[in-house]
Amino acid sequence: MKTNKKYILLSVLFLLAASCNPLKKPLPDGVVKTVNGGTDWQFANTIASSTTGSLATLDISKLAFDPQNRQNVFAGSYTGGLYESTDAAADWKNILSNIYVYDLAISPQDSKTIYAAGLYASHGRVLKTSDGGGSWVQIYNEENAADPVRAIAINPANSSQLVLGTSTGNLVKTSDGGQTWQLVNSFSDQINRIFWQGGSIYVLLKTKGLYAVNSTATSTNFSELTASLRKSLSSNGYAFTASAVSSFSQAFVDTVSQSLIYITTDKGLYKTTDGGAHWTLVNLPVKLGAQVTARAIAVAQSSSNIVMASVGSTIYKSADGGLSWQTQGLTTAGFINYILIDPQLPQIVYAGIYSTQ
Repeated sequence: MKTNKKYILLSVLFLLAASCNPLKKPLPDGVVKTVNGGTDWQFANTIASSTTGSLATLDISKLAFDPQNRQNVFAGSYTGGLYESTDAAADWKNILSNIYVYDLAISPQDSKTIYAAGLYASHGRVLKTSDGGGSWVQIYNEENAADPVRAIAINPANSSQLVLGTSTGNLVKTSDGGQTWQLVNSFSDQINRIFWQGGSIYVLLKTKGLYAVNSTATSTNFSELTASLRKSLSSNGYAFTASAVSSFSQAFVDTVSQSLIYITTDKGLYKTTDGGAHWTLVNLPVKLGAQVTARAIAVAQSSSNIVMASVGSTIYKSADGGLSWQTQGLTTAGFINYILIDPQLPQIVYAGIYSTQ
């Protein structure tokens, strides 16, 4: 049988063109939502009164509820500012632009008071609104260039007290709503998240792990809670060894019992029930040979047994405190970077995506 070389060449060119079609739509980013506990997820990226705008092209840094109204949801973006939805993510509106938002904090006493931390004009900054986003003022400016403010936390008992953390590891505190700031500590490591829980402040560093201090203490009183995770582990002299954690992503510190903490790392998800004295690797059902880097972590306010975590674009859910898991893979442009569980109805969950395209 005679082969038509011209036909073969055209077929190969067609397949190559199809695989790199410049008109092919990119996978979306933004926010996804489930109302049935993760069985089904839908993108929730519509911007109100807009035929072209969408959250689908944004990398989400954090999601948060209005402390006084869970229908109001906020989405911070590394690439597009701060957005608010007043109808549970059916529609969004931009309330702060021209700043890369890494983190945000909302006053529990007055939800119109919002702090946005990030990077603007090559400097780390914190902006504050007292009218729900109608107007903003700058309350912090990092002197060193290219040092974003990556994390901010507010004292739940006193909204005038805040702590922020920068990419270079500076931990800075204010007790007067941002009029004056004092350096608390310099960790020389990127600060990923800060939690102000009760009388303690928890600081999660990218490579050094989790530290805690009494909120009234000085910098010399920080306790390292994850030192054991940064060391290679052995099992009673046997050949088995576990690699040390080299990168920490996010953490959850329980507001009721600070003994319960979860941490996501490049080696998976870890859990402690004694405040960091002992850590256990939580066995997520990750496919053999797949990546194990865990990113997002969330625990339901209504029940600490309901846990959700992410690895890549897969969300894992447990209803028994991490003993067993259900999985849901999402078709997205990157990995799930943040998970937010409804405080009253844990079957309602929001997730934010960070693109790798």
